[in-house]
Amino acid sequence: NDLSLKTIAALRANTEAGLSHFEALIGAKSLSEVVELQTAFLRKQVEMTVEQAKDFQTVASKAAEDVSKPIKTAFEKAMKEVKIA
Repeated sequence: NDLSLKTIAALRANTEAGLSHFEALIGAKSLSEVVELQTAFLRKQVEMTVEQAKDFQTVASKAAEDVSKPIKTAFEKAMKEVKIA
């Protein structure tokens, strides 16, 4: 569920950034301004992508830990029982 929410938030942020960039490009008065806007946009997109990847990694690690916790607990319990016997 958390991963789905992070995905939706990332898609929303990327879409809003793209639309804002498009609006800025429409208002550009010269080719040099377009190049400047494009460069700044690409830099910001790379930074945003890196941050989103870190967030996804954190959420995915937590999800994997949550899923494997019952299995780990059952395995540890079984090993204790084997040692007792």
